[in-house]
Amino acid sequence: MNNKYNIFLLATIFTLCIFVLQSVEAESESVYEIRNNQIMEPLVEGLPDPMNGREIVISRIGNCLACHKISSIDESFQGNIGPSLDGVGERYKEGELRLRLVNPYYLNPESLMPSFFQNKNLVRVEKKYSGKTILTARQIEDVISWLLTLK
Repeated sequence: MNNKYNIFLLATIFTLCIFVLQSVEAESESVYEIRNNQIMEPLVEGLPDPMNGREIVISRIGNCLACHKISSIDESFQGNIGPSLDGVGERYKEGELRLRLVNPYYLNPESLMPSFFQNKNLVRVEKKYSGKTILTARQIEDVISWLLTLK
C-alpha cells in the first residue's frame, strides 16, 4: 500500500513539474497576434513605465538614437537612417508601434531596423545572445508608452 502511494505521489509531482515548465516556456515566447497591421494586446500585464521607456530609447539598451532623431532629446550624434521619431505618438497607434518594435519586417521585409522581440531565425548572433531577445516584453511596453508621449 505504501509503495503504491509513493508511486502515485511521484507521478503527481512529475506531472505538475511538466505543467510548470510548459507554462514558463510559453510565457517566455510571449505569443502575439497581428491584426490590421497592429499587435493590439500588450505583451505583458501591468502598467508600463514611460520614463523607463525613455531611458531605453536614449541608452545603448535600445540604441534607438543610432538611427532615429528625436528633437526633444539633447544627445549628440542622433541618427538619420530611420525616420524622425518627432510626433510618432500622433502618427501611430499603440498597436502599430508594438508591431514595429516586435517585427518590423512584417510591414517592410527590407527594413534595417532590428526586431527587438524575436529570438528565432536570427543571423550572425553571438552564442551568448542566441535565443534571447534584444528587449524584454516589459521593456517593449515601456518604450511604447514613452513613444506615445511624443506628440
